[in-house]
This record gives sequence, C-alpha cells and structure tokens, in this order.
Amino acid sequence: MTTSLADESALLAELRGLAEQGRHREVLGRLERLPPEAIASRTPFALLAAEAHGRLGAHRDAERWAQAALAVARGRGERHAELRARNYQGAIALERGEVDRAEPHFAAALDLARTLGDHAAQARCFNNLGIIANLRGDSGAALASYQLALAAYQQAGLVRGMVETHHNIGISWRDMGDLRRALMAAGDAVRLADQFGDWSLAALALAGRAELHLLLGDVALAAAELGRAEAAYLRLQHPVGLAEVWRLEAGVAKAQGDVAGAVATLRRAADLAGQQGSAHTLAEIERDLGSALAALGDDAAARAARERAVGLYRRLGAAKAAAEIAALIP
Repeated sequence: MTTSLADESALLAELRGLAEQGRHREVLGRLERLPPEAIASRTPFALLAAEAHGRLGAHRDAERWAQAALAVARGRGERHAELRARNYQGAIALERGEVDRAEPHFAAALDLARTLGDHAAQARCFNNLGIIANLRGDSGAALASYQLALAAYQQAGLVRGMVETHHNIGISWRDMGDLRRALMAAGDAVRLADQFGDWSLAALALAGRAELHLLLGDVALAAAELGRAEAAYLRLQHPVGLAEVWRLEAGVAKAQGDVAGAVATLRRAADLAGQQGSAHTLAEIERDLGSALAALGDDAAARAARERAVGLYRRLGAAKAAAEIAALIP
C-alpha cells in the first residue's frame, strides 16, 4: 500500500484529532489498515500506536511500538519524537509495575525536554514522577511534582494534561487526609473534562470524585457518578478504567451492606485488571478484596488476597502501602 505525502499528512491529522478526543480504539482501527512496516518506519504513526495501546491497557503492544519509535527517532535525529518515545516507555513500565525501570526513562525524558524547551513534555515527566513519589508514600513530593506539571500544562495549553493532573492532585490531598482540598481538585478535573468533551477524561475525573464522595459517606452520589464513568468506559472499550470503576462500585455495595456483592464485583475487577497487566489497579483491587472477604468472615481467602496485594505493592515500590496491608495479616 502506498500513500502520497498529502494523504499521509491528512491521515496523521485525523489520527491526532481522534487521539486528542480520547478515541483510541478508532486510532488503532485506522492504523490497522496500514502495513506494519509503514507504521514502524514513521515515528508519528508508531507513537500514536504506542499511545493508543497504552491508553487501552495493551502494554506489550504499547512497548513494542514505543521501542520502534525510539529506534527510528534516534536514527534520524528526531529529538522531539525521541522525547515522546522515552516518556511513553516510562509510562508503560510504570503501568506494568516496573517502577525502577520507569524512573530512568522519565529522568532522561525530563532532561531532554528541558534541553528542547518542550513545556508539554516537561509536564508529562513531572506528572509521572509525581505518580512514582505517590506510590512510594511521599504525598508531599508527589503534590510538588503535580503542581509543577499543572503549571507546565497550563503554559502549553493542554487541557487533557490539566485534567489528569488535577485528578492526581486530588489523590495526593486525599492521601494526606485533606478531603476538602481533594474534592476541590477532583471538581476542577470534572469541570475541565466536561468542557473538553472527552469521554475517557470525564470517566477518569468522575471516578476520582466518586471515590471521595464514598469516603465522605455520600454513597448515593458516588454510585451515580460511577454509573456515568462505567457507561463511558464501556462505550470506549477501556478495560483498565472499567476495572477501577468496578473496584469503586464494590465499595458502594459494601457501604450499602451487600458485602457478598462487593466480593463478586472485586473478583470480576481483579480478573479484568490481571488480563491487562495493570499492576497498581490490581493491587488496589486485591487490597479491597481482602477487606471485603474479612468482613464476610472468610479469613483464609482474605489472607490470600492481602498477600497478593502486598506482593504487588512491593513490586511497585510502594513499601508504605505494602506494610500497612501486611500488618493486617495474622
């Protein structure tokens, strides 16, 4: 299959528009019409393939395309493409739970972003380094990284990054016990996502705010927002996001007294997250499953779930979370 430069430019513009709207399944559908060698030899297409697979939880495919993009970018001296590929490699490693492998990618990407004066890339690096700090239990350092990321995203005018960073800021305030500030950050994420009109962003933001409503005891509001998030993730065929929503819906069921229903939902979520290789999502599901099974009086199964959670958190470098769960195991 051959395409003219004009056709290729038009296709690239279309794919970038779809990706910006969070329509990653459609991006892959359009790329599948191209020969694999055509994608692998063009860094913009390979980067789009890496991003789309990564957003949808297909981490092996995402890593394959990120490596292909990095090789071509280095060979051709395409520094900005090299930067994006390094950042993607870090993000993929992080999602798979390979934190020690992810951090050098982000550090190298941040140095290159500063050299190139790329504010958007710097923002992504700060955001990802914040996630690593949060996993390691240092919420203050995570918050500082997120605030740097937010400023850089605002300077670059990237709404998607602003939404994701407000969401992460909310997580840090939540972990620091300040639910009022957490709810404000989550509200900013929902507002911006709604303005942007992106289903995947809206689902992420709604799920984050729903978790805070659940912690504050507003179970009905949490359930309503999770219903909207679930519908969006189902529409987008987004398994990792769906597994996270199911985890939170199990929390709603448990709060309503349906502990057996919560256990069933958590097991379904664990199966889905395990298939996608999303280590952090699976760790949180196993942690909650252990708590629900203990509430049912199934001590052996609760112990097994908690041991799995401890193993996953240790793999993520989340020593504090692992220790907190290990302390519950008799």
